[in-house]
Amino acid sequence: MPQEIELSGGNMNQTFLSGGRIYKDVTRATPNIHALLGHVRAKGLAWVPQSFGVDAQRNKHVLSFVEGTVLHNTPDWLWDGDLLVTIAKRLCEWHDATLGFAPVNADWLLQTDGGSEVICHNDFAPYNWVFEGHRFAGLIDFDTCAPGSRLWDIAYTAYRIVPLMPNGPAEEFGEVSPFSTEEMAARLGLFLEAYASGDERLRYPSADVIVKLQDRLHALADWSERFGQESGNADILEHARMYRLHRAWLGEHEAAFQTVVG
Repeated sequence: MPQEIELSGGNMNQTFLSGGRIYKDVTRATPNIHALLGHVRAKGLAWVPQSFGVDAQRNKHVLSFVEGTVLHNTPDWLWDGDLLVTIAKRLCEWHDATLGFAPVNADWLLQTDGGSEVICHNDFAPYNWVFEGHRFAGLIDFDTCAPGSRLWDIAYTAYRIVPLMPNGPAEEFGEVSPFSTEEMAARLGLFLEAYASGDERLRYPSADVIVKLQDRLHALADWSERFGQESGNADILEHARMYRLHRAWLGEHEAAFQTVVG
């Protein structure tokens, strides 16, 4: 039997690499995730892994290994404007590829905003992107995918890559943005223009993103608090506290984003 190499970085799933394939815990959402990955790859999305279904002997969901590097820190090049544009376009490609997907059942791990416009990745963020050098090469970790609105996913990805976070002291806010509020507003406009790529139906106002992000952070904080208490995971509980602080900061700075015209 090939050697099993445990992979780090996740709070939700015990994952290992063996024989060039990824093995993840089976959840109630696995049948949907397996079918979803098959659907988007059939639509031409080659930068997501192939799903091979469940290994009955190991009771693990088996996926192809996406070659490249996953970030465990925040290098300065992550904030490059060209990468911001690329990420926005890839998120739109993901959403477009999920159109027409018929879920196997109603079993998903997360609730979103109640929409069914697309299948949200729900964690389209730097720690789930695979890079070759400084170039986006792939996406991983589909455990928490679920039906929702495009805006639900856009808000969280913008939160992570703009990033739409306080620019105050890390000691107070946890994760922080290296940009001024004005710079964040401009970067958000650039992100939204790139996502729409000329399709005005997909050009969301910056103010709508900020409102949706506050809803997203509220839901994320509630979920993190519940999961952290149930699992005894102190890191998750600290995340819940951070999300609430970030949500409050966004509420105080909404006006800075309402004036942006993309």
